Amino acid sequence: MCGRYTLTRQEDLVEDLEASLGESAQGEWWKPRFNVAPTQPAPVVLVRDGARKIEMLRWGLVPFWGGRAGSKPPLMINARIESVADKAVFRDALDRKRCLVPADGFFEWLKEGKAKHPIYLHPEPRHTIAFAGLWARAKTDTGDLLSFTIITGPANTLVAPIHDRMPVVLAPGSYAQWLDPSVDGETARKLLGVPPVADWVATPVSQHVNSALHDDASCIEPVAGDSPAQGTLFD
Repeated sequence: MCGRYTLTRQEDLVEDLEASLGESAQGEWWKPRFNVAPTQPAPVVLVRDGARKIEMLRWGLVPFWGGRAGSKPPLMINARIESVADKAVFRDALDRKRCLVPADGFFEWLKEGKAKHPIYLHPEPRHTIAFAGLWARAKTDTGDLLSFTIITGPANTLVAPIHDRMPVVLAPGSYAQWLDPSVDGETARKLLGVPPVADWVATPVSQHVNSALHDDASCIEPVAGDSPAQGTLFD
């Protein structure tokens, strides 16, 4: 599962995309995020109306029928790689509505008895990456609602001691193909799990990050007296 993540260094991704996005790369989303939480708007790279764009979407996929009056769709913040092609709610998005979710790290909580300790997992040195995502458009009484979900897979050796799942990080060389709506879902699914980065660290941080109301640099500051656990995210 991926329930919180960060996007503090947007510049790397924008430099790669600005040639094709132009002014679309600037605007509302240009704000460091230290604790992105479900139901909040977050920047997503997608292809819509034939153009690649960065738009603010709600985290937690709402299917096309989810905006109907009286409906209450589940909070689908993650889509499992093992079943993403089988579940109808994700199948259409895998074929035609794939997206990149810019990030530079994510949080998991290590359980020790009844206690849960937040751990910040991120590349070192820090740089912008992209999670594999899916998006959807739902019709509501007030207009279209655009939302997204993050694809997750089994944890690797760095993450496994903390949690059994993790977000799928795409290799930069796969960005264009993942976004291309002419690429079918079966072909796109083969891009998942490609190791785009090598050196990551797992840094214990304070309980400050537990509240979704907190979105500041304190969320990622190492806990005093604890050393980051270093390792390789992709073996």
